[in-house]
Amino acid sequence: MLLKKIKKLFCFIKSAKISLKITAVYAVMFILVLLVLNASILFGVRHYIYEEGNKQIEDVQNIMTNKLKNKQVNLNVDDIFSDVPSKENISIRILLKNGKVINETTEFDHRIKKPHEDKEILKFNGKHLKDDEKHLIYKNILIITKRNEKIYLQIYKDMHTEYYYMKVLFGIMVLADFIGIIVSIFLGYVISKKMLKPIDYITKTAENISINNLKERIEVTGADDELKRLSNTFNKMIDRLQDAFDRQAQFVSNASHELRTPITVIQGYANLLDRWGKNDKNALEKSIYGIKFEAANMAELIEKLLFLAKGDTGTYFFEKKEFYLNEIINSLVSEGLLISKNHKILSSRNDKVKISADSKMIKQMLRIFIDNSIKFTPRGGTIDISSILFNDEVKISVKDTGIGIPKDEIKNIFDRFYIVDKSRSKEKGGSGLGLSIAKWIVNMHNGIIGVESEEGKFTKITVTLKVK
Repeated sequence: MLLKKIKKLFCFIKSAKISLKITAVYAVMFILVLLVLNASILFGVRHYIYEEGNKQIEDVQNIMTNKLKNKQVNLNVDDIFSDVPSKENISIRILLKNGKVINETTEFDHRIKKPHEDKEILKFNGKHLKDDEKHLIYKNILIITKRNEKIYLQIYKDMHTEYYYMKVLFGIMVLADFIGIIVSIFLGYVISKKMLKPIDYITKTAENISINNLKERIEVTGADDELKRLSNTFNKMIDRLQDAFDRQAQFVSNASHELRTPITVIQGYANLLDRWGKNDKNALEKSIYGIKFEAANMAELIEKLLFLAKGDTGTYFFEKKEFYLNEIINSLVSEGLLISKNHKILSSRNDKVKISADSKMIKQMLRIFIDNSIKFTPRGGTIDISSILFNDEVKISVKDTGIGIPKDEIKNIFDRFYIVDKSRSKEKGGSGLGLSIAKWIVNMHNGIIGVESEEGKFTKITVTLKVK
């Protein structure tokens, strides 16, 4: 039964609100602190009382010892106790060696044993006697008079007043602790509810947020504490989510638009084949060429979209290894000369440098830059692919003498599906994804990409990478 009750209590604590948990924890801690503090106070007061009582007994002992050692003193008279303070609740008894009582104060407690041998003097010294609400401390002293007589002196102090004071003190402390605990629990609950109120506000705000409603934000006010930082973090997270959803929506819209055009063209050529292709050879050839061209564009677009999707989800395999960059640049120059015989493709400077990177991705990045240069550089133009080693960095540049990019559009050229001149890019098969892929590759290598261009004169793209 006890185990079941304990188990239910733990289940209740687990399912309780945070404010209740905090209040319970602080209440338990407060109670423990009070218990330790009160116990320390009571122990200290008790120790002080006993020390004071023992000092009073020792003072009386000194007075009586001086009297009893004087051979002329009469031990039977009552005046022998006249020097003992009456307000200190101290009683005295004088005995002979055989246990005969010579003199004693009227209120002496006879429950205190009489010593019959000298060794019992030590045995009964400094003892406490507790019985029926009585608390006594007493001491036995052996005194040898000037006539070499052995006299036993018993002194005790009644601690009833002191213990009554301790009982009153204990009662006051219990009452004060009880009131303090009740007040602390009440105030702790109220304060914890007030402190945790922003969390309720955060919860309600989070409940109102959905994919279709990302405009809700937490109002950040008050001191710069953990809850304010939590609110700021939450708002920044929603900002990132909204930005991601906006980019995703834009990406889907642009992808749909880009795929709709070739599909429409293919459908048009299919209808042309259906109507005239069976009998008209020119219509047949034109339709087949158009379908093949648009299908190739669609395949390239889908491949680029898949590449970006893998990059966004972090599923692209990044194979980093050491290789000579100058060798890749030389191979791309030779490849470019084969692809485009109408342009002058060269490498004015190609430092021998070994870098640690994904060689396939670096090669793909350079091909994108070269492909763009070939597309937008008139016949007879020059395309220069260079690499310059500087300390622990290498600067790779692709410069062409093409049509250039307007200054106000340079900042947008790496956005997905962004095309500077849509009509001319469409003629050359551009989708606006190549430079986005190139920038992603640069970012994956922790590099820096920069663009310099002057409309009608040149365009220069520079990528800076760490050698290792």
